[in-house]
Amino acid sequence: MALNSVNSCTNCENLEKSFNCSVHNVVVDLNNTCDNHNLKVNITKSSSCSNCSNHNTSSCSHPKQATNDLLCFDWSNIGEA
Repeated sequence: MALNSVNSCTNCENLEKSFNCSVHNVVVDLNNTCDNHNLKVNITKSSSCSNCSNHNTSSCSHPKQATNDLLCFDWSNIGEA
């Protein structure tokens, strides 16, 4: 069985930390999608706290929950910090 990725709000660069869409100014759900989707290409299945530029820093949004295998919506590529 082939698995395909979908363009949902969870992988859109317009998604803010509060799950607000910065384009439409509405709170979105995990299953939402729209025609203005801009894929956030830097998040992949191998993204996690262990390779996030915010991990173990003061800019980490969830320092008590952050673990090596966890992925959150504030993930940032080490090269983009």
